[in-house]
Amino acid sequence: MINIPNNSTNQTLKQYLLKYRSIFTKPSFEIFNWLILAIISIEEIRSIKFLYDNFISKYSSKVLNSFYYFLSHSSFSTEKLMRKTVDIVLNLISSSKDEITIFLSIDDTLQAKYGNKFDCYYKLFDHTSRTGSSYLNGHCFVSLVINIPLKHNEGIKYLSLPVGYKLYDKSKSKLKLASELINIAMPLLKSYQVILLCDSWYTKGSVLDTVNSYDNLDLIGAVRKDTAIFDLPPKHNGKRGRPRLRGDKLDIHAFSYEKANKYFISTRRVMTRLFKTPVYITVTAKDTDKFSSTRLFICTINPGEISIFKNHNIEKNKYDNTDFKQVPLSAYSIRWNIEVIFYQHKFFWSFGNYMVRNKKAIERYVNLLAISYTFVSVLPFIDQKFEKYKFRSPQKIKRVLAENISKELIFDSFVSSLESSKIYSKVQKAISSFLRDDKIA
Repeated sequence: MINIPNNSTNQTLKQYLLKYRSIFTKPSFEIFNWLILAIISIEEIRSIKFLYDNFISKYSSKVLNSFYYFLSHSSFSTEKLMRKTVDIVLNLISSSKDEITIFLSIDDTLQAKYGNKFDCYYKLFDHTSRTGSSYLNGHCFVSLVINIPLKHNEGIKYLSLPVGYKLYDKSKSKLKLASELINIAMPLLKSYQVILLCDSWYTKGSVLDTVNSYDNLDLIGAVRKDTAIFDLPPKHNGKRGRPRLRGDKLDIHAFSYEKANKYFISTRRVMTRLFKTPVYITVTAKDTDKFSSTRLFICTINPGEISIFKNHNIEKNKYDNTDFKQVPLSAYSIRWNIEVIFYQHKFFWSFGNYMVRNKKAIERYVNLLAISYTFVSVLPFIDQKFEKYKFRSPQKIKRVLAENISKELIFDSFVSSLESSKIYSKVQKAISSFLRDDKIA
């Protein structure tokens, strides 16, 4: 009996996916395997039926309806999938836990859909629209991304990986969905210094409550530029009455600024109404005359106490992570990676091409994309054959894997057919498929 070698790409993927085995029943796990395999192997996904017709049906005897049933009606938990993904990626970290910082990023993304037969289909405000309208019809997904520090050359570089997505359905606010995602990941991060990165939409409400509920979780996020800022509370004067909680109100125009790149920057310890304890506020402006393009960032941890910047050389960005005033901005710049992941998912991973209608199926489909993306990104760190692709584009790695997987499956199908009675038709079909797919690759 001829088998594919144990060090094949297909076997590597199977070994990786076995880490999710406990979440599924045996039949569901087989379908989970086939869907992940197909997502990685197909360049453009147009629907579940497209995956089935152009890939799965060639190598599996599973029927199409079993894949729709898997997404819509099977009983596995997407939260457990997310938790397992976090557990897997944490095993990649080789540095001591007290010397590093893990960053979590929260944001949401919109996906236009045509036709109102989908669950959770709403008219949504889109501040990035360039179509002449500020609204689109479709879905809103809230996502959590984990940024882990890995050794690169003589320093540290962050690898950003999607933990998962939650579909907004109006029964819960986006802030509540973000809090749920944070609560999924944080129990596995108890031993780490963790900092949440988010834009001004998420620096309020239940997200701040969630940050306050974990001793090892801090926040670096943008806030509205009209956020009230106060001086530190004065010392108690010994008179009767409750001491002041905050000092005098501060005006950001009176701060002391230094030029860094194209912006003037000031960082100061202050009080706000968002937190009961002092925080650090960083203000950036293009000029200090008219204060154009002013932005405010809040940091709940002393910038000098962020472990990763104290103990390691971090890949440089446009901010100097050795300058106390610029450290919050240097950390916040990691948040941009979640936007890159959204872009890659939509333009290279067929994020919006789901043709399933109910909420459960839609949410599960996009989370399968996240698992596939994470596998492709971490493969160079767990398999020496792909070591040269570390920190390379996931799309490039995906194309290499797609070619390897297709050839291995065709070869396996060819060899299996030699042992069957229908040898000639099977061989003809296998060879034709191999030649066609190899030409396309």
